[in-house]
Amino acid sequence: MRKIIFYDLETTGRSAYWDQIIQIAAICTDEHLNVLDEMNLIGKLNSFSIPDPEALLVNKIPIDSIVKSNFTNYNLISEISHKFSEWGPAIFIGYNSIKFDEEVIRNAFFKNLFDPYLTVKNDNTRVDLLDITRIANFFYPDKIKSLINKKGSAIMKLESIAHTNGIKNFTAHDAMGDTYASLELARLIKNQIPELWDKSIMQSSKVQLEASIPSKPFCYLESFFGKSKLFCLSFVGFHPKYKWALCFDLFEDPKKILDMNKSDIYAFLESSPKKIRKIKLNKSPILLDVEIKKNLDEYNVVSDDVLLERHNFISTNQEFKDKVLSCYNDII
Repeated sequence: MRKIIFYDLETTGRSAYWDQIIQIAAICTDEHLNVLDEMNLIGKLNSFSIPDPEALLVNKIPIDSIVKSNFTNYNLISEISHKFSEWGPAIFIGYNSIKFDEEVIRNAFFKNLFDPYLTVKNDNTRVDLLDITRIANFFYPDKIKSLINKKGSAIMKLESIAHTNGIKNFTAHDAMGDTYASLELARLIKNQIPELWDKSIMQSSKVQLEASIPSKPFCYLESFFGKSKLFCLSFVGFHPKYKWALCFDLFEDPKKILDMNKSDIYAFLESSPKKIRKIKLNKSPILLDVEIKKNLDEYNVVSDDVLLERHNFISTNQEFKDKVLSCYNDII
């Protein structure tokens, strides 16, 4: 079993391309989340880097420690690459890491002439703890609790989620503090909902997802501006250019497409709510068993038999697939 690496960054700003890492913390565990090793490093500010004042106020790193340090940014990035390689193969986990921390690290590795794809090569994979937590809170709000904002959406910020679930002995917006909170939150989910934890970390490989996604219908939770929505989907094919997995919403009847012309099909598929969900398999999405929808009464308007019938139609009807894929082939 691979190790699991929890990590967090503090940066000079919010740009994954222009800002730099000034602190990284990482905790390496075994599959039971027992701590094996850790690191906590602060590096020097590059002479050409102008940090966002708000970022410095949030992470509270003394300006002297990043201006006068002898530990250069290259030293910092080199040590990250060395330590991650030494700990691997591993599953890399952060909180909202796929959209931000992973991109920051990739750009930092690239700029300093290290392999930018270290976290997805040599049997390494990655998964986002925010995605796991969002699913846990959506289906099991009694086990993973959250506060609710004025718009009625769950507050999914790490500090809020951690405190709401009894994880309080950490310093928020410090890389090691947030890494510790992430590890404790992962332990809570693993203990409270072990089947979700196991599924989330075991299917983090793009190759595994590509092999399994055509075989059966599945559920997928998407978040839009803080609101989460569940979709029951069936794989149609890959986008001809971007290689996203194009998946049909099984709450709709796919057979009606056979009687439409190409322009009507595209309008139908892209009309709100969109009938085709575009899933980026290289971003470690969590695909859930379709049976999980039984936990939510409002998602049982379409029976399991109908969902399976629609999935089988999509899987076996080449005319349907050709009609759908041709729409996206024409707009490359």
